[in-house]
Amino acid sequence: MQRTIIEAEFLLSGLSLESKVRFAKISQSDFNAILKLYEGVMSYACHGLFFREGEALADSIMEVCSKNPDLLECSKKLLIARGWLEDVSFNDKEVRVKGSIEVTEGSEKPTCHRLRGLLSRIMEAHAKTSIRLVEVECRSNGGKECVFKQEMD
Repeated sequence: MQRTIIEAEFLLSGLSLESKVRFAKISQSDFNAILKLYEGVMSYACHGLFFREGEALADSIMEVCSKNPDLLECSKKLLIARGWLEDVSFNDKEVRVKGSIEVTEGSEKPTCHRLRGLLSRIMEAHAKTSIRLVEVECRSNGGKECVFKQEMD
């Protein structure tokens, strides 16, 4: 699997396979444990921190996909290859995700904060304007899939 991720990165970026890239794997249960830890210390304020982490993580995706003529398809491939999700569909009004790594079954609230930051930054790059997504449906609290819609002022 590690080789597949690296190959995907290089194929999408045009870099040579000799370049040094390392990846760390974090399990879904690790994400859930980290969420509980931060919520215990910071309450729900940590959700904004996770969102900002997602934005920062998206920068490396933008670095790889910025020269690709289909930014959204390139981003989709990297999000899947990196294990963030199993599938994603983008359109102008919303983003739909299946298999988010951040899902915590039985939660009372949406939990895909990093993914929301990642997707917001990707949609901003695509639209070339400021966009902030809100998770309006989440598998964590009973939704069929995770759905992110553009936040309106």
